[in-house]
Amino acid sequence: MINNSDKKNLNRATAVIIFFIIAYFLFNRLDYRWDLQRLLRFIYYVQDNSLYAGTLIKGLLATIKISFLSIFLGILIGVVVAFGNQSPLYSIKTICKIYILTIRNTPLMTQILINYFVVGKIFNINGFWVAVFTLSLFEGSYIAEIIRGSILSIDKQQWLSGYALGMSRFQVLKNVILPQSYPIIIPSLSNILVSTVKDSSLLSIISIYELTFEAQKAVSETFMTFEIWFMVAFLYLSINIIITLLLKFVEKKL
Repeated sequence: MINNSDKKNLNRATAVIIFFIIAYFLFNRLDYRWDLQRLLRFIYYVQDNSLYAGTLIKGLLATIKISFLSIFLGILIGVVVAFGNQSPLYSIKTICKIYILTIRNTPLMTQILINYFVVGKIFNINGFWVAVFTLSLFEGSYIAEIIRGSILSIDKQQWLSGYALGMSRFQVLKNVILPQSYPIIIPSLSNILVSTVKDSSLLSIISIYELTFEAQKAVSETFMTFEIWFMVAFLYLSINIIITLLLKFVEKKL
């Protein structure tokens, strides 16, 4: 008799086999001559007996740097705004709501262009930090709503118990409510982190030397459209799978 674990493994194996059959069929239908040897120089190259990263790997490292800086700042922004939404001061709550409403209801590309051509020029901020600033604000608005939703999901009796012990509203939020919210926040945060990495590809529009921009340059130089874009997709997929697995590990530990 097959148990649930065996069924899951069988389903996964079947899905992988079907995927490769479909991929093989599509590649044959393309009637395209793949040139993987030329692709390698965009991954790495050897010069003077030393190994160097190719432009795609440099772009990947830039993507990782921008994404993780944006995630870090986005989490800080999200926490501050989520706390602001719980503030008894109407003015602070209003500012937080306007921020969330504005950022979540305008396209990210529009925000990138406005921040680059307007905010960046006014405050003399270089393109890299404009990119990080824009992604942080964008993802921070979603993180704030995730945290707010998780806070509201906690039983109100927890608040009352904290007040009964003489805690302030902030102390109850920090010491009682948030620790209980982590198991709710982490799974949703995984989607935000993956989204940040994918959204970073839009930064190519302001000539940030991240993975997508480097791929566009490589395609324009070599016309190796399929090889380069498939490699780029694989690199994005690899980063996001690692992020997802790490957060699942953290979730299990909570």
